[in-house]
Parts: sequence; C-alpha cells; structure tokens
Amino acid sequence: MRKNKEKGKRVLSNKKIIMLSVAVFLFSAVVSLIVTANSGNNTAANFIKGAFTADGEVMDGTLTIDGVEPIDDVPKGEIRYYINKNIVFQNTYARGDIILQNPEKCGYILEFKFYLADGSSNKPIYTSEKLKPGQYINEDKLDRAIKSGQNECTYTVTAYSLEDDSVAEGEYSGFLTITVVS
Repeated sequence: MRKNKEKGKRVLSNKKIIMLSVAVFLFSAVVSLIVTANSGNNTAANFIKGAFTADGEVMDGTLTIDGVEPIDDVPKGEIRYYINKNIVFQNTYARGDIILQNPEKCGYILEFKFYLADGSSNKPIYTSEKLKPGQYINEDKLDRAIKSGQNECTYTVTAYSLEDDSVAEGEYSGFLTITVVS
C-alpha cells in the first residue's frame, strides 16, 4: 500500500486489488462447490466426494467368490487371472466393484487397463497397480470420469517378468461392461 499525500489515506495498488479480487473469487468458488456437494447427487458434488475417496488397495491372498472356482493350475508360460466383467459404480468418482486377481501360481506380474470401446479415446479410464502372483484388488475407482449408464469397454492385461517388472512378456485383451448408476 502507498500513502496518498493529499488525503493522508492508504491506497491499494492495482496489482494488490487484482490479487485480492482473485482470492475472493477462488474462496467463493470453493464455498460454492462445497455447498453443491452437499445439495444432491450431481457431477460437481461427486467430483468433490471422489477427490476424498481413497484409491483401491492391493491385497495379498486369494479372493473367495461364491460360484467361482479358484485358479490352482497355471501352465508355465501362460497367464491366468480373474476379472469382474460387469463392474458397477454408484457414480463415476466412487469406488466400484473392480475385482482383479493374479493367482498365486501365475508366473508373471499383471497390470490391467480399461478403455471405452466406442473409440472416443485411446487413453485408459482405469489402470491397476501391478499385481504380483497372489495379489488382488477388490474395489477401486476409475482414473477419469465416464458417462452415467452402461458403458461397453475393453481391457488389456499385460504380463511382466517376475525378475524385472518393466519388461513386458505378453498381452491379452477382452471385453467388459462398466455401469455408472448416477
């Protein structure tokens, strides 16, 4: 601030006025988003809630799923895995029932990526952590937002060497459906 010699009052410089205006605008925007987040189930609210939703966690062990036989035999040089092909999310920012498993007998580290099948982007909507044999993910959230409703998707699973997880040994692709409820 500088002092106005004529009146003895302090005057804000243009630069400080602009900075103060920006700060007030940003504060107002944050307050607006917080109010919106508590007012219903809309995109801005879900985005804020999703920002505070923890990512999925890689777990050691074997998933037990009713009606699904455990994968006990994996021939050398082949990969086997479990993937949920009908994934449901309450909203695009929430954790959903992404279920991925690398069986203990698999001789590779596995990484999964999901893509929209409509060809709108070659950027994955989900990339898993690399799963060592005997690890799984029971639920996780998407890496980017997708539209509500039923989304036809593709997935790739890449097999990496146990000795060096930067060396890809092979890849397999398939189809899955991701449903976003709201």
